Amino acid sequence: MNLKDLNDRQREAVLHTEGPLLIIAGAGSGKTRAMTYRIAHLIEQGVKPWHILALTFTNKAAREMFTRVEQLTGVTAEEIWIGTFHSICVRILRRDIEKIGYARSFTIYDDDDQQRVLKDLFKRFDIDDKELTLREVKNIIGDAKNKLMNADEWFAQSRRDRRAQVIHDLFAAYDARLKAANALDFDDLLNKTLELLLDHPPVLQHYRQRFQYVHVDEYQDTNLAQYTLVKLLTEESRNLCVVGDDDQSIYGWRGADIRNILEFNKDFPEAKVIKLEQNYRSTQTILDAANSVIKNNENRMDKSLWTEGKKGEKIKFAAAGDEREESAWICEHIRRLRNRKVPLSEIAVLYRMHAQSRVMEEMFMRAGIPYKVYGGTRFYDRKEVKDALAYLRTLVNPDDDVALKRIINVPKRAIGDATVAVLEEQADQDSSPMYAVLRDLPDSLGSRPRKCVKAFVELMDKLDEQRKQLPLGDFVKLMLEETGLLKQYEDTTDEELLTKRDNLLEFLGAAYEYEKLTEDATLESYLENVALVTDLDMQEDAPQFVTLMTLHSAKGLEYRAVFIAGMEDGLLPSARAKQEENRMEEERRLCYVGITRAKEYLYLSRTRHRAIFNQASYNQPSPYLAEIPKSLISDAYGKAMKEHFGEYKPPKERVRPSQRQPKTSFGIPGMGQDPADIPGVTKGFFPSVSVELDEPVQIFKEGDKVLHKKFGTGEVIGTSGEGAEARVSIRFTAYGDKEFSVAIAPIVKVE
Repeated sequence: MNLKDLNDRQREAVLHTEGPLLIIAGAGSGKTRAMTYRIAHLIEQGVKPWHILALTFTNKAAREMFTRVEQLTGVTAEEIWIGTFHSICVRILRRDIEKIGYARSFTIYDDDDQQRVLKDLFKRFDIDDKELTLREVKNIIGDAKNKLMNADEWFAQSRRDRRAQVIHDLFAAYDARLKAANALDFDDLLNKTLELLLDHPPVLQHYRQRFQYVHVDEYQDTNLAQYTLVKLLTEESRNLCVVGDDDQSIYGWRGADIRNILEFNKDFPEAKVIKLEQNYRSTQTILDAANSVIKNNENRMDKSLWTEGKKGEKIKFAAAGDEREESAWICEHIRRLRNRKVPLSEIAVLYRMHAQSRVMEEMFMRAGIPYKVYGGTRFYDRKEVKDALAYLRTLVNPDDDVALKRIINVPKRAIGDATVAVLEEQADQDSSPMYAVLRDLPDSLGSRPRKCVKAFVELMDKLDEQRKQLPLGDFVKLMLEETGLLKQYEDTTDEELLTKRDNLLEFLGAAYEYEKLTEDATLESYLENVALVTDLDMQEDAPQFVTLMTLHSAKGLEYRAVFIAGMEDGLLPSARAKQEENRMEEERRLCYVGITRAKEYLYLSRTRHRAIFNQASYNQPSPYLAEIPKSLISDAYGKAMKEHFGEYKPPKERVRPSQRQPKTSFGIPGMGQDPADIPGVTKGFFPSVSVELDEPVQIFKEGDKVLHKKFGTGEVIGTSGEGAEARVSIRFTAYGDKEFSVAIAPIVKVE
């Protein structure tokens, strides 16, 4: 290992091995390199690999870190613990969870499983989901567990009214239902680990002695439970190295507490602080913009990113009339990037909320630009895949009522809701899992459902016997065939059903792949691996797609070209965030994260009018735009719009299509009698394209780049006629070829 591969600050962090260490790592400053070299250096200095623990937030980050450490040292996965908080907690719990009343074969409930449990409880408590939504209760329970509170503790700090009492009862019943099913949700993985360590000092002492050196990545994203776990493990050794960036703390809404990193010195007064400010990702222009924005936050550690790389191109900016014009501008610049040999996989369009993608998707389809919306239905969240997983989970843990109820009648086998209700009622009376009732059926069950249930149990018994004899991949294949999951999608020409079949075959391929890559691949370990996969880990490397995603989803990623759309007050920052100062600072950090995703090209855009959530709004620019020095921005397009079309003014009133005037009133020859027929014109509004130009008629030639008020940017492909009769043909990225009268069309040259 050659420490000359590191810069001075990174090297300082690697060589400081004893005592607490806080590494403030700015965006793109090589934090993973610093941490992996530090772990490798410890091993080189004689520290046994099993005395080192490294905690991350995604499996992707854990894999990358382990791969680098393995390349530097040759250690194997069995020798060193590198993983997400949740996966490390699972390893601890699998070893000792029986000490707190659970079996080691516990199931991990995902989001869908949690909702199924709560849905059952809503029925049991006869709760109107219009007054109290399932999602709201789920979020309250999750937030309480992140703050290490049970149902009673949550209720004690609530308003203690009737609504709070209902939530408390649901919370308590939810936890009881999970305990009865020998199941834990994601928040429980942390909380039950803390319970185990605190209630059983010998277990805590074992891990304190084992983990002499603890590392935590993305420390700014830790919540109270994660913070408590880390502090507990390192209380004696004091050898804690945390890496993070307070300027990238953007998950306060899900429990992350920025104070954990800002107040690290309060917990560890003797801590050494090292700042990594040299950036290896972006041009200096992009870094200057990011620094100019983030410096306006008061609650932050002082730092400024810099690079030895090139200054780079100026940032491009557009103030569009509406979201379609904004999207057309983005399409045109993506086309230009492709001409500059920038792959689509290196282009991302970022926005504050998912709803902003709808118009972009339409425009991308018109322009023939392949795209992928990141954050759609994950592979393992698709119904057919979850059905397959539920069979496997029931085999591993028959006490898992959620999984059992999901598949007892899938594919349909005449075990309807009425039969399930009888079985559930008997299970409640016996205080036993539902699967136990399947083996000792109540007398009230009719002969036909009794026969169907027995056939199901025989099928499960047969599969259970086979899983002990077959390798993982072969067993999953057998399960898909014997249960009929595959067959139900085979005899059809329906594309949607065939896609479901293909997904099940992909699921089978995943099992074989896991078996190939994992020593001693068991069904239990495979299910655990699937349960711990996160959204970020599910992103596919797809060079043929532009990526569309929210700013939150973009954290940790990088692209050669980045577009940030919707730079408007009310979107970024969001309207809700404007109510609290700390939320405004988090929104600014979100903007900073978006800017620092770009390596070479950065594009910012806003609209004056936007229709979103079925409402029209007229927007002021985001205050963060004003924080970027104008010297960094090349606003040729925004300037052209302002100078030639004037500031956008909202229409005075809505009009019905039947009230609209003839085409001559709008000055748009060749586009049809009804402006509503014009692509990109919001129905119910006059298109604001009629302009009076005092300057002489422009002369266009083939190859000129032009801007049209509604159709965005395009290229002149031909001209005809002279003077008042002159016409121009233009090829628009998102709208194809169109012809206009030069005298009256709202077209200007750009660049």
